[in-house]
Amino acid sequence: MIKTRPVVRIGIDDERYPALLRDIHDPPAQLFCVGDLSLLSMQCVAVVGTRRCSPYGRWAAGEIARAVAGSGTCVVSGMASGIDSAAHKGALDAGGKTLAVFGTGVDVCFPASNSGLYERIAESGLIVSEYEPGEGPMAWHFPARNRIISGLSRATIVVEGAIKSGSMITASLALEQGRDVFAVPGNINQPNSRGVNKLIADGASPIMDLGELPQLLGISKDGEKKALAKLSSEERRYYEIVKFSPGISPEAAALEADDGAAYAAAILTLMEIKGLIRRDGSALFIR
Repeated sequence: MIKTRPVVRIGIDDERYPALLRDIHDPPAQLFCVGDLSLLSMQCVAVVGTRRCSPYGRWAAGEIARAVAGSGTCVVSGMASGIDSAAHKGALDAGGKTLAVFGTGVDVCFPASNSGLYERIAESGLIVSEYEPGEGPMAWHFPARNRIISGLSRATIVVEGAIKSGSMITASLALEQGRDVFAVPGNINQPNSRGVNKLIADGASPIMDLGELPQLLGISKDGEKKALAKLSSEERRYYEIVKFSPGISPEAAALEADDGAAYAAAILTLMEIKGLIRRDGSALFIR
């Protein structure tokens, strides 16, 4: 039995609703959440793959998640068996943050064998779903929830997956959403390597060195410096306004910049997508 915890409903018009997710063409109208809601404003990277993973795939997912979480970025996955579970565990073992997107209600542990992992995520991470509490697993729920996994994330990493698989669906959705896709090269003798190897052949960036992963993903301090260097003069102006305040609302930032609210909101949203600022309730902060 899993522990009963409070469930928070966040509608699409709620200021806590993630800006990146709202930006996709079919965002969920609501999110049901269990756990640490501050993760909704964190920079996120998805790590996904097959349930029937190899020992190498399980190791790679865990180590990638450790590197991502260690850079202060939240690891997003679907808490399925295999690669997803290894990614969540890697992030938690590194003392980092992880977010699980369910194809069931947030109070339904699926698969049941992941009850221990469910408790760990609910305790120090976040579980979200667009489905009502108590909703059981339906086959069509899981492909649909994949758009949320990629939609929450600035990048998606596929560790192992067949050509026709849920992880390939997630990669396709990420590309449609304008997000970066990365893949771990696999053994050509393994069926679950065909999907990731095809992603790389089609242009996805291969992950070749775990030590360089934060820089590759743009989530290291070096990556942040590069992003800052590319800011336009208007973006730089807003960055400085947010930077030198203990927390400022978008409306107050617009007033300080002497700009219209709609114009300011567009610039601030773009900077949030770039991972340079974050929202915490009604306030904006530098990450």
